[in-house]
Amino acid sequence: MESQQSVQKSAGRIVEEKDSLSQHVLAFTRWKQELVKEISRYRQWLQAQGMNSSEMDARMNQALRALKNDRILLAFVGEFSRGKSEMINALLCRHYGQRLLPTRIGRTTMCPTELYYDASVSGAYIKLLPIHTRKDGVLLADYKQQLEHWVHLTINLDDVSSMKKAFEEVAKTVQVSEQEARDLGFQVEYLEASLDHPGMVHVPAWRHALINIDHPLLRQGMSIIDTPGLNALGSEPELTLSMLPDAHAVLFVLSADSGLTATDHMIWKDHVRDVVERRGAALYGVLNKIDMLWDEDEDETEINQQIQHLVQVTAKQLEVPVGHVLPLSARSGVKARLLADAHLLERSRLLQLEQVLARSVVASKQNLLRQTVVQDFLDMVSLTRKGIEDRIRTVTAETQQIKPVQPKSSEHEKVMLTRKVQQEQQVYNRRLTVLHAARKMIEIQLPKIRDMVGQDRLKQHHERALQVAQQGVLGSGLGQAVVQLFTDLRADLLRLKEELNSMEAMVQKLYQRYAQESQETLLDFPHFSLDSMLHDLSQLELQSVPYKSRLGNMLGAQKATDKFFATLARLAGDVYLQAGAKAEQWSKAALGPLMQQTMQHRSQVQQWMQQLNELTQSAQRQGQEVIDRKKGLEELTGHLTFLAEVARNLAQELKLG
Repeated sequence: MESQQSVQKSAGRIVEEKDSLSQHVLAFTRWKQELVKEISRYRQWLQAQGMNSSEMDARMNQALRALKNDRILLAFVGEFSRGKSEMINALLCRHYGQRLLPTRIGRTTMCPTELYYDASVSGAYIKLLPIHTRKDGVLLADYKQQLEHWVHLTINLDDVSSMKKAFEEVAKTVQVSEQEARDLGFQVEYLEASLDHPGMVHVPAWRHALINIDHPLLRQGMSIIDTPGLNALGSEPELTLSMLPDAHAVLFVLSADSGLTATDHMIWKDHVRDVVERRGAALYGVLNKIDMLWDEDEDETEINQQIQHLVQVTAKQLEVPVGHVLPLSARSGVKARLLADAHLLERSRLLQLEQVLARSVVASKQNLLRQTVVQDFLDMVSLTRKGIEDRIRTVTAETQQIKPVQPKSSEHEKVMLTRKVQQEQQVYNRRLTVLHAARKMIEIQLPKIRDMVGQDRLKQHHERALQVAQQGVLGSGLGQAVVQLFTDLRADLLRLKEELNSMEAMVQKLYQRYAQESQETLLDFPHFSLDSMLHDLSQLELQSVPYKSRLGNMLGAQKATDKFFATLARLAGDVYLQAGAKAEQWSKAALGPLMQQTMQHRSQVQQWMQQLNELTQSAQRQGQEVIDRKKGLEELTGHLTFLAEVARNLAQELKLG
């Protein structure tokens, strides 16, 4: 038995790697942590000043959850024996000083495998879903909520042999008849025939694997999915329609010794290229196993020229820029990291791959957060600063108007202050009236939004599409059902878009009325558009085209057809319901700036009322008002300094993008 501590010590012999993926992900994680601290400071300050609201708090909670739960998903796609598992080992082996996933000649990872770190549970584990669950027609997403169907294996990270045995379970196969393999959704021509039992074929023992381990890259928010080839992508629609499109980078792995084969091209054309590019993920072809081109008798320059030629040919075949095809030797990368061989690590070109991922994935995610979360909070802080600056100007002007008074003038002072409080209270009441009217208008509109886009409407559309599918003939039912479903969902979202446009026009008028009543500058308010969700719905429909064509032409493919449609309907429904939820969320947040300014004014009126209540005819009080106002100015200036610091920090993060 070898302890994890000694394994890590052994791994620590490796020379310092500059610009590695791990370093970039760690820096990104720390950046998010600092951003969470800054937002939390602002939130606590708002609460301390009584300037928070339930809508603002919900808005900040959502942003904080998004930052804390943010993950980077890498997907490795390709046929078997391309070295996908070894590439994952190259990324992860340094920490444990050994390979994690099994690698050998032939098929290794037989089922789709997800690797991640779950901080909510103690201990590493592998969860395996038996292959026979494919017959049930239940989606993977549903099975992930029903853990009783999974086989649970505990991983002892302190025992190397135990780790190896547990990970090898992922590659386990069973022998079934060709007909049973078809019933399970496999294309028999791509399966390995049994040498011992004629008519039998090898299929994966497991439908899906979930692996939770504590690894620095995974702990920092990276997740990895490894797909085992065409048979998995073709029989599990969720992989192509959901998991791959959700990935932030997809690595399509080829082998330098075989190039782009017919099955490679089928995977690329039907499951990778169009699906991934529509969602904007980083997409790279990885030409693995370049070490097979290394020859001690051949000049290094000539070897590099051969590799570059292969890269150019592959880029032309995949119709991607040459810079999006990355040559690599994953096996040499693993060996280099385990043996602390800096020269071999450089020759493997593993660090070049990590640097590309860092630039295209980590940097793009950071920029996205800058343009959304950071900019949103910067706008909120700017609005708060404006309110504080207005109060400073008001208090400064009033302080300058105060003159030394005789005892007899205290009554006059009380009269003037009373008048001031009454005037400001009237302004506050008018603001409050507008705000209450606005909230009532929103409350009236919310049920309309829920009726337009909700679970009941989604269920009706789903049932209607199923009826269309049953009425179809000669394999046309699936295609007609898909068209019907997306037509109905899109029509609802377009009606919702019209309703939201009307609401936005009403909100604009309310802001204008508020500005007139309070004689203040017109405030800007949050805007919202359904265009991105309509786009996602259209992209999902396009992603289904290869499946519709293939399944529509297959005889006896009812189970596969049902599973595909159930998967597609669920994903489309998620987009549909998300549109409704975001529309409702915008409706509640649209009045945020009005509420924040109203609360600031309320706080100001309360301070004046306190001054009025404390005012006496005592001689000591003659100079106290000036002292109180100066103290108030100091507090306001302190608030402004704090907000300026928060704004400066957020603006700095924005500029870094």
